[in-house]
Amino acid sequence: MPTAPTLWPVMRFAGAAHATYYNHIANPARECCGDTTEQTMSHSADFDCLRIERPSPQICVLELHRPESRNALSWQLMRELKSALLNIDQDNRCRVVILRGAGKSFCAGLDLFDQNNPDSLRATLGELKPGSRSGMRAQEFMADIALLMRRIQQPIIAAVQGHAYGGGLALALACDLRMAADSARFCTQFIRLGISGCDFGVSYTLPRLIGASRAHDMMLTARLVDADQAEHWGLVSRRVSDDALHSESLALAESLCEFSPYGLISTKQAMWENLNANSLQQAIQLENRNQILNGLSGDVEEAAAAFFEKRKPRFE
Repeated sequence: MPTAPTLWPVMRFAGAAHATYYNHIANPARECCGDTTEQTMSHSADFDCLRIERPSPQICVLELHRPESRNALSWQLMRELKSALLNIDQDNRCRVVILRGAGKSFCAGLDLFDQNNPDSLRATLGELKPGSRSGMRAQEFMADIALLMRRIQQPIIAAVQGHAYGGGLALALACDLRMAADSARFCTQFIRLGISGCDFGVSYTLPRLIGASRAHDMMLTARLVDADQAEHWGLVSRRVSDDALHSESLALAESLCEFSPYGLISTKQAMWENLNANSLQQAIQLENRNQILNGLSGDVEEAAAAFFEKRKPRFE
């Protein structure tokens, strides 16, 4: 299944239709600092294309659930994914997110059968005449998912099997960690559709992971990269058997939960910010700030006490 998506935040959209959508999905007030697990799970009950599992209060599993179409990105699936991410960001008990696909594929990219469906477009963007304005709003809506994945406080682990094409590749690249099953196949795909090979943030994320030369190769030729090549290039950091993908991604998430909450959050923030740092000095300034803030949380004292008492730390 091919794809076709780019970048811009959903918060900048205008219009009554989008305001209705945004109020519906984004308003679970950020002030809530307690357990919002029930709230997040109640939203999942309304989802048809996305399944949410909580193996523990600290871990949330988002499963793209359109296996009959290799989890291709329909408008409804994208709406549900954005809604879930916004709610998870509000949930301060959730520490790590796993993103995976149902069936034999991670995500085959944009669902071309649904792309121009008038009902699907109306449900996503409201009433708009066909043209450059509606096209740009649709493009922005899709691509904002990559920005949202970077904005949320929790690290996201991509557990990839089978197809990760076009928009599916972009989702994997927007995650903080990538684990591939032996069956995983990666392809930018966009240029095969008569559009630019640079879409959905891939021209930003891909060269930062595998280098400009290899990224140019993937985007200009739409070459297929298997799991072995992906691991060799650094596109993924871990490779496992297909049968072990779910258990190994969960074990990785559990290992991250052993660290202090703000330590995990500030590491994600600093890593992405410092990829764009203009100098070593600028990067160190952010690191210094984060270390002082972490030192004020009480977690350093708890980590030290746990070390001397030969136990696991109990972070709150």
